[in-house]
Amino acid sequence: MPAANAIICLGGGMTADGSLHAPTQKRVETCARLYHAGRAPLVVFTGGRAIPGGPSAGAQMAQLAQQFGVPPDAILIEPESQSTLQNALFSLPLLPVSENLILVSEAFHLPRSWASFRWAGARRLQLAASENVRRDPETRWPSFSILLRETAAVWFNLFRAAAWSAASTVDLQNDDWLH
Repeated sequence: MPAANAIICLGGGMTADGSLHAPTQKRVETCARLYHAGRAPLVVFTGGRAIPGGPSAGAQMAQLAQQFGVPPDAILIEPESQSTLQNALFSLPLLPVSENLILVSEAFHLPRSWASFRWAGARRLQLAASENVRRDPETRWPSFSILLRETAAVWFNLFRAAAWSAASTVDLQNDDWLH
């Protein structure tokens, strides 16, 4: 993989008290490994809150990354996003350059992540899987429920992006088309 401008760690699950789920921890660990391997000088941790007033996934992931040796001056936090589209929309403006990025998530989530970041304007995206397939912690079988959820999320994402695109081309003040 060629060097990139930034690594983006997509938010994952966490409890209301801010404890990161194991797959989210694996995403952070993957980002830290990429950072230490010199893949990019900057890591963006993106993800909002599980409950109002609670800690953000972005902040919790950044804190864990520091435990893995990523220095605070190499970290940016996007603490508001609640979806993959919002990960892209809210993270890209934080970056000095929004091209040549490495997206980190689980393999099943990377196609939708890639599409979301491309839609939001990012170019030259590399994908890094934190794990190939999420497994049920008790049976170690692939989690078919997460794969079904992701299948539905792809379509929901597509419709959400289309609605966002349509709304952004209309001047809501006077209802004139801008483009």
